Amino acid sequence: MRNWLVMPVKKVIHFLNSTRDLRLLKMVSTSISLDRRSYSEIKIPKTQVINELTLMVSGNEATKNKGYDSQYYIAAVVEYHPNLGSNPLQSIQNNLPIYEDIIHHASQYDVDILVFPEAGLTGVTLPDNRKEIRKFLTEIPSPESNTIPCFTQYCSTVLNKLSCAARLHHMYVVVNLPEIEYCKTEEDDSCPEDLANYYNTNVVFNREGRIVARYRKFNLFGELGFNHTRTSELCTFDTDFGVRFGMFICFDILFQDPAARLIRETGVKDVIFSTAWFSEIPLLTADSVQAGWAYTNDVNLLAASYNAPSMGGGGSGIYAGREGPLVMFMPDRPGTQIILSRVLKRQYNNCEIQSKKCSIDTNYQTFMSDNLILPYGKEKSPPNRNRPSDFRYFADNSFKYFHVATMRSADPDAEQRDDTLSASFQYERDGFECAMTVHWRNENNNDTTEYNMFAYSGTRTFSGFVDAHVETCGLTTYKQGDAAAAGHYGGAVVYYDPPKDLVTITGITIAARSPDLGTLPIPSTLDTNSYPLANDYYTFSKRTVTVGKRKMLEINMELSKPVANLVTFGIYKLPRPVHRG
Repeated sequence: MRNWLVMPVKKVIHFLNSTRDLRLLKMVSTSISLDRRSYSEIKIPKTQVINELTLMVSGNEATKNKGYDSQYYIAAVVEYHPNLGSNPLQSIQNNLPIYEDIIHHASQYDVDILVFPEAGLTGVTLPDNRKEIRKFLTEIPSPESNTIPCFTQYCSTVLNKLSCAARLHHMYVVVNLPEIEYCKTEEDDSCPEDLANYYNTNVVFNREGRIVARYRKFNLFGELGFNHTRTSELCTFDTDFGVRFGMFICFDILFQDPAARLIRETGVKDVIFSTAWFSEIPLLTADSVQAGWAYTNDVNLLAASYNAPSMGGGGSGIYAGREGPLVMFMPDRPGTQIILSRVLKRQYNNCEIQSKKCSIDTNYQTFMSDNLILPYGKEKSPPNRNRPSDFRYFADNSFKYFHVATMRSADPDAEQRDDTLSASFQYERDGFECAMTVHWRNENNNDTTEYNMFAYSGTRTFSGFVDAHVETCGLTTYKQGDAAAAGHYGGAVVYYDPPKDLVTITGITIAARSPDLGTLPIPSTLDTNSYPLANDYYTFSKRTVTVGKRKMLEINMELSKPVANLVTFGIYKLPRPVHRG
């Protein structure tokens, strides 16, 4: 029996009648062996083609059992540490079977949608030469073609295997791939000389393994040799569990186009974010950006990150808008994690429903919240915050231009010290205004911890790839000297260790006004464990007001309860590009 499959006759006949795959029809019709005394079952050989038939049967049966009317869906994002080869093609070959195995693992928790990060298959270090890049690119069919690569001979091996895995395990799967699209100069005046566009692309497979969405990254972070589309794509797709998702990649999240436009113009409430994010101290660390962006837009955000902590890479999570993070992960070591949560569909806004966290039986111990973080591979234990971290940060190269006022937790020369202290700060430049007041409690007379109140309105560069105007105002323990003292390689801070014994901050109020109505503000918070504050620790609001004859964006942020491990608390207006390199 080892070489045979037993399947219901009715299912086989149904799919034989419906399939257009002539190779499959011929193989099954010439190979089946019927027991003439009973036509309820059919015995067929385990050829590769018959395995495909099994996928067809199982994939279609699965969609009947998923809850369109359920109030929740189960999401998983993968913080992925790749197995790199000597070149990107070898890396794809190394990581593809691991992706298949992760899909299998996730299926054991009834996951509806699984998101992989940017560059997980290839690694982030890619050649600049287009001839070299071309060797590992994949042609991705348009979603309008209704292609199921699992059953299509002309699709690449990587698409075939991922499609089959999504189908076999009955889940939506989002994967990032380097894509090639051929073009003709007579039809497209932007067509390159080598007659092809190279894109950084996300592809989505549904439970049948069908390609249902494709998104090409618009805001490239360097990525020399790659193209971006002439105009940004607003990518959405619908699922069989009643949720419409939007999607973008990495650097896109910082800009109005396409990230803010996606929310404003399509109205999606659930967003997929694949990223290879390299955290920047003090305002743009991975989970802080993800949590802040989800809060401002009040959407569910599924964020999967490339894991490379020694380069500042990592930070994944699932967020429920203004209800806060459902589950987050910041790495202190290289490793892969499968991060799961039950997510309330946005049409259900009952607080009692929202408060019920995901509860899944597991042998693994969660390290935050009631949701699930599954270490995958060699790393079988949650992060240990008591051991030195491998994580490194990039330094904000514009911080040296910030207007900064330093406040000390205590005056070492004072004869008598107050238990409660406060400080105020004001800033105005080019129409951007900020006023801030901070209150703190000094519980250690020998403590001289310094905090910096800061503000800035001006231009900064993102590694020379994009120059953009930013506006920000807040409080941080970070100071420019921390980066200089630690040393840099390629702009990255070798190590940033915030003060261990911080004073208790009892209150912060920030009131800002900006003449720039076209860019979104987000809350940026960070604690000593590299996580953003929970949403019940602060309030954040924005509105348009008229000052004289001028419309301005008014932003208010306030600390709601005392916090003793605060690194950053501030308003960050997302960048407005002024020049692209």
